[in-house]
Amino acid sequence: FLVATNALAVAIPGFVQSAVDALTTGTQRGVDDASSWALCIIAAGLGIVVVRTLSRTLFFNPGRTIEFTMKNDLFDRLLILPRAFYDTMRPGEIISRGTNDSNWMRVLVGFGMLQLFNVVFTLIITLAQMLHADLVLTLACVGPLLLAALVLRKAVAAMFKSVQALNVEVANLSNQILESYNAISVLQSFGALSGARAHVGETNHRIQSLGQELNRIRSWSLPIVSVIGNLCVVIVLYVGGQRVQSGHLTIGQLAAFTVYVNLLVGAMTGLGWLVNAVQRGYLSLGRLYDVIDAPLAAPATHTTLPAPDPRGYGLQIRGLDFAYPTAGDKLTLRGLNLDLRPGETLGVFGQTGSGKSTLLQVLARVYDPPKGTVFLHGLDGLNAFDLRDLPVEAWRREVAYVPQEAFLFSTTLRENVALSVRKGEIDEERLRCAVDDAALTVDLTALPDGLETVVGERGITLSGGQRQRAALARAFYQDFRLLLLDDVMSAVDHATEKQLIDAVYRRSTAATTVIVSHRCSVVARAQRIVVFEGGSIVDEGRHEELLTREGPYARAYRLQMAAAHLEGDEVEPV
Repeated sequence: FLVATNALAVAIPGFVQSAVDALTTGTQRGVDDASSWALCIIAAGLGIVVVRTLSRTLFFNPGRTIEFTMKNDLFDRLLILPRAFYDTMRPGEIISRGTNDSNWMRVLVGFGMLQLFNVVFTLIITLAQMLHADLVLTLACVGPLLLAALVLRKAVAAMFKSVQALNVEVANLSNQILESYNAISVLQSFGALSGARAHVGETNHRIQSLGQELNRIRSWSLPIVSVIGNLCVVIVLYVGGQRVQSGHLTIGQLAAFTVYVNLLVGAMTGLGWLVNAVQRGYLSLGRLYDVIDAPLAAPATHTTLPAPDPRGYGLQIRGLDFAYPTAGDKLTLRGLNLDLRPGETLGVFGQTGSGKSTLLQVLARVYDPPKGTVFLHGLDGLNAFDLRDLPVEAWRREVAYVPQEAFLFSTTLRENVALSVRKGEIDEERLRCAVDDAALTVDLTALPDGLETVVGERGITLSGGQRQRAALARAFYQDFRLLLLDDVMSAVDHATEKQLIDAVYRRSTAATTVIVSHRCSVVARAQRIVVFEGGSIVDEGRHEELLTREGPYARAYRLQMAAAHLEGDEVEPV
């Protein structure tokens, strides 16, 4: 179709030549022939409309397909990238890559390939026709055409720099809008709306300025090319007129040559647009592959997990040093040594920033531990498997991890709790038990549609305690061999806390459990408690043993009991 489109376009000057030459005969037959050639021109024009429509459909569809595939590949990659990637790339940058850059890939593959074929075909065939018609006249047009090429080159170089800066600012704007949306209640509460508005406005102004800069480049480059095209026409008429007088050209050939020049100038303008599309597409492709080629976790050397002990997996930690990817050499966990027996319930106590949450993130493989530091024991209890050598997806299916900040999706409470299965595969009895154990049953009566209540973005329609318990119910719903709870009772009262602790210990009979909390009442019933300070274990033992040592745990326990009595809470000493 593209060949047909361009062939028809290049054929029109030949029809013009024949029509004009026929008219110059001054005979009736010449007029009739000119009319026939005019009909040929009309037919060719209509043919171009039809064939170009079909060719654009054929070329634009692959562009849409590439965009569709690229967005799917990007999202698939985002699902499996390690947490370290998200620590270094802001959400707005990811969104910009998934929308703006994917769109430019569509433009590059669809419009870009179409323009490439059109420009190359038109330039080659048109120049060949011009050289065939008259070498002298063609050479007379070369100078201005080279000047047009230089103008386009300068314009494209300037546009490249502006496009690079524009991509950065678009990503910044996406990130700022996303942050403002997520923190809208904070901005409103602290009267910080004007500051947020100014911050976004400054970025938006920079985007506007860069867009205007691109428009300015186009506004001076394209008219210059157009003027050069008109200059070529003047040269053709002047030199060509002399060639007609000398008998080297017919008037029809001169008319055809004028059309050829217009085709050539149009092709060069299209070349400028093509280079712009290629540059923006090239930059977008690089930004997309920053995500698609981002390194994954080291491949597992084992394809399956070892068979678990009926009581749960055992874990062994040896000399664990861990620093977050963005923290440089600053260690959050230092020389950690810890044995976790199958079926054991371990309490992890410590103040904020002591490394408790980091330990759970490493065990859940949110962040992978250094190789040779965390080992897994299976059913036989003899062989130790390096956690880094095991398939991460299989491991996460065995782990129920509830982080500090409960994240709920903007769907029903039922679907949030049963997140680990498809909608049509929800086990109603298992769901009911999970909701009961998470102390949510009473709350359901206060919700407009019970479990079918849509909880809103991040569970905004629920209280902090309800969100925590919904996240805990989600963990209770799934099968697990390792239960990791990160301060999940910080937003509930003491009566609800006791109910939740009872449920956790009932469920811990078939799983190894690690409970992190800064509340002594939460970890007191654990078979063993480790006390964290500065990323290291400074004390270890049962609740009663720790109270006799006058260490951080005992001091915190007395302070918490005194505070509870002052507040009038009925807390039974453990």
